[in-house]
Amino acid sequence: MINGQGWCAFHAGITPLWLTKMRKNGLWLWLMMGMFAVAVAANGKNVVREVRKTIKDARYEEDGNEAKKVADRLTAAEKSLLDAVPSETNVRRKAALYFTAARVQCRFNDIENEKIYLGRAYDTTLYYNSIYKVYQYMRQCDSVESAAGGKVKYKFRAPARKCLLDYRPNLLNGARFYLRKKNYAEACRFLDLYLSSAYYPMLRPDFLDQTDSTYFRAAYWMVSAAYSVGDYEKVVRCVPVALRYHGQRQFVQEYLCRSYLAQGDTLQWLQALKKGILNFPDHTYFFMSLVEYLNRNRRYDEAILFADRMIQYDPKNYLFWYAKAVACMRKEDYPACVDNCDVVLTLDSLNVEANYFKGLAYSCMAKEISEKMEGIDLRSANYQTLRMDMLECYSNARKPLERLRSLSPDKADRWAPLLYQVYLYLNEGEKFEEMERVMQSLNKGEKGKQ
Repeated sequence: MINGQGWCAFHAGITPLWLTKMRKNGLWLWLMMGMFAVAVAANGKNVVREVRKTIKDARYEEDGNEAKKVADRLTAAEKSLLDAVPSETNVRRKAALYFTAARVQCRFNDIENEKIYLGRAYDTTLYYNSIYKVYQYMRQCDSVESAAGGKVKYKFRAPARKCLLDYRPNLLNGARFYLRKKNYAEACRFLDLYLSSAYYPMLRPDFLDQTDSTYFRAAYWMVSAAYSVGDYEKVVRCVPVALRYHGQRQFVQEYLCRSYLAQGDTLQWLQALKKGILNFPDHTYFFMSLVEYLNRNRRYDEAILFADRMIQYDPKNYLFWYAKAVACMRKEDYPACVDNCDVVLTLDSLNVEANYFKGLAYSCMAKEISEKMEGIDLRSANYQTLRMDMLECYSNARKPLERLRSLSPDKADRWAPLLYQVYLYLNEGEKFEEMERVMQSLNKGEKGKQ
C-alpha cells in the first residue's frame, strides 16, 4: 500500500524508499511495462469511440474555413485510428480500427455527395479516392478477423460487404473518370481494384460464375490502360477475362501480342499471333506481323504457306496476295512475285506496293538474264535470244514503275534507280537523260544530309 506521502515524493522527483527497494529487486521494469500495457489497451479501446463522435459531428459546411476544419478533424481522426493499429493486440479491436477508418472515408464521400446534390462544386478526386480507401480499409478489417484462427466470428463482414457493394458502381465510375482524362495510371488503379475485389472473401459469393458483361468490359479497359502505361504483366494477366468481352476481342488479342513483344518473349508472341490469325482472320495485324517476322528470318516457305491459307479463307483480300508476293520476292522467286502482284492490281489497280514489287521483280529478272549473257559470243543465237528476253523484262517493268512514279512522285529514291536502268536498256534517250538528272539530284540530297 502506497501512502499519500509516497506519491507526493514521487511526483516531486524524489525517489521514495519503496521505489528504491523495487529497483533493487528488479520490479521497476515490470511495473512500467504493466502501466504502458494498460495505457495502450485503453487507447486502442477508446480511440474508436472518439472517432465515431467525430464522424457523427462532421457536416457539410458552406463556409470554406469551416469546411476545412471538418476535413482536418476527419483526417486527424483517421490518423489516430491507424496510429493505434500497430500496438493493438486484440483482434476485434484491431478490426474495429480499420472498419472505423473506412467509415471516416465514407463520411468524406457523403459530404462530397451532398455538394453534388446541392449543385455545389465538389472535389472529384477526393470523391473517388474516398471510395478507393473504403475498399482498402474494409479488406484489411476482414483480413484481421480472418487471421484470428479457430472458429472465426465475423462482426464486420456483413456491414462491410453491404458497404462495398453499394460503392461498387462508383468505383468503376472513378476508372471511367480517369480514362476520359487519359490518366491511364490512375484508371489502372481503380480498374485493378474493381476486378480484384470481386475475389474478396466477403464479396466472392456475389460474383461466383461471373457473367457480368460490365466486368468483362472493365477487364478490356484494364488491358488497354495497362498497355498505355507499359504494365505488360498486367495486360497478360487480365487478357483471359477481357477476351470474354465480345465487342473488342480482336483488340484484346492484339494487346496481348504487343505486350509479349514488348517483354521480348518471342515464343509467346508468335503463339499469340497464330492464335489471333485462327480466331480473328479479318483482323490483319496478326497475319501481317507474323509474315513480316518470317520474312525477316528468311522463313519464306512458312510465310507463303500462311499466305495461301489466308487466301483460301478470303481470296478477295488483296493484303494476303500482297504478302505472298513479298515472300516470293524475298525468296527470289520473281515470276511468282509478278503473278501475285497481278492479282493485287486486279483487286486494287492503284496499289503502290504491288506496282513497286512488280517492277522490281521484272528488273531483277532482267539482271539475272544479263548476268547469263556475260562471256557468251555476241554473234551467237543464244546471246541474241537472251538479249531479247532481257529487253522484254525491262519493257514489262516499265509500266508498273511509271505508274509507281505517278502514284508517289515524292518517293523518287524508290522508282528513279529502277527507271534509270529501264530507260538505259530500252534506249529511251530523253527519258534516260531526265532520269539521270533525277538521280543526280538524289545524290546531291544524300551528300547534303551527310
